[in-house]
Amino acid sequence: MRRRLLVGCSLLLVFLVVATTAGYGYVHYRFNQIRSVKVPGLHKSGSGHPFNLLVVGSDSRESLDEADGGRYGDVGGQRNDVTLVVRIEPARKRISMLSIPRDLVVPIAGAGENRINAALTGGPGQLVKTVEQNFGIPIHHYVLIDFDGFRAIVDALGGIDVRFPYPSRDAKSGLDVREAGCRHLNGGRALALARSRYFSYQADGVWRSDPWADLGRIRRQQAFLQALLKAALDKGLTNPVRANAFVGSLVHEVTKDSALRVTEVIRTGAAFRSFSPSKLATYTLPVNVASEHPLGDVLLLKQPDAGAVVDRFLGRETTAPAATPGAAAPASTQVSILNALGTAGLAATTATKLRGSGYQIATVGNAPSADLARSQIAYAPGRLADAKTLASTLIGGATLVEDPSLTAPHLTLVLGPGFTGIRPLTGSGSASGSGSGAGSGSASGSGSGAGSGSGTRSTSGAGSGSGAGPTTKTKPKKAVPDLRPYDPRPC
Repeated sequence: MRRRLLVGCSLLLVFLVVATTAGYGYVHYRFNQIRSVKVPGLHKSGSGHPFNLLVVGSDSRESLDEADGGRYGDVGGQRNDVTLVVRIEPARKRISMLSIPRDLVVPIAGAGENRINAALTGGPGQLVKTVEQNFGIPIHHYVLIDFDGFRAIVDALGGIDVRFPYPSRDAKSGLDVREAGCRHLNGGRALALARSRYFSYQADGVWRSDPWADLGRIRRQQAFLQALLKAALDKGLTNPVRANAFVGSLVHEVTKDSALRVTEVIRTGAAFRSFSPSKLATYTLPVNVASEHPLGDVLLLKQPDAGAVVDRFLGRETTAPAATPGAAAPASTQVSILNALGTAGLAATTATKLRGSGYQIATVGNAPSADLARSQIAYAPGRLADAKTLASTLIGGATLVEDPSLTAPHLTLVLGPGFTGIRPLTGSGSASGSGSGAGSGSASGSGSGAGSGSGTRSTSGAGSGSGAGPTTKTKPKKAVPDLRPYDPRPC
């Protein structure tokens, strides 16, 4: 994770430094050395407006020599080993980071249900669409770096200093620290730590394992990310000569989307000239652990918590589900549910949860092929209030469309991109969630800031700003990763 945010933020900083000392022409030359790919599904962002950067750490072994390739596993192809969204808000001088666990199972855009780390196999466009469809987060730009790129970044900084509270190891990633204390890590050893999902430590002569696997890795990486950004500043990247050497060491290790322009990088860098890494807000999607899933041991979104975290990350107001004035009672409303996402059983599962809120379910089935930007609720003329009440229960919101062919009190719900679950109506007396098993991740950091969203026509639901129920603006919290006593951390 830190390898990608370092690219996303440090590149902005470094290009700014070089631009202010060497001029636009030289920066343009360096910027054009970065590999670019066309990424379908990206949104356009206006000058000075908030934008979301999808930063991906690839597990491709193609750039590694034979010895290193064997150490990190004999795995062909390329997956998004770590996926995060970095939200940059120039007007607020705010940078936030949302981590998406690699073992999280979601509907993959244009394919079936799978771990999200399989989405990159269909190209960056498929990953971009998968993130937007499942979490309602529009993506504006894309950056990718592989194993070799991460090593080059750390080595270009001269290594990093990490304090290990206990001797630590991970046979799968190659981590092997035999003594506690502050240790200087080069690129290779830092990569072994960054990739550690089977982390263990020795306390009182006994080796103990971190039970959180990828969630534990995310927790440690978020702390190191802040330290890595600080190290980039402390080690002289404000010096144009050193900054130039740093940029030169990694321009060939990074891939960006072809729509990202040098002028945008310089403008954004200027807005964050004095940004402090300690102000970086970090979030992790809350999940449930499922040990009896057809795909094996996986993670499933914990709702409605996950929707609330995304709302905070995007700086959106949250709306408590409640009946809209003038709306018919759920018990008097019939809902037909159509699944446009292709996830087997999704309409039936949604029907069960809506019944728990008192709704009558008319029919359940699959939707005909439709190019939807989000879920859709069709309502009879004069029954907008009914649609708003139903929309307030959808995590991900919905577009509301009047349909003259419908008669009250009938609604048609089409489950589309961004739908991740159902909130219980206030006072319904039922609770809903997703996934199974015990254990959940937690989110840290603050999510306030100027929100963004997409969609046209009348919209409602979480983050849409319409619908019923009290709205509450999120309050900033200190962005501190929830480290365990055994977790390595900056010296």
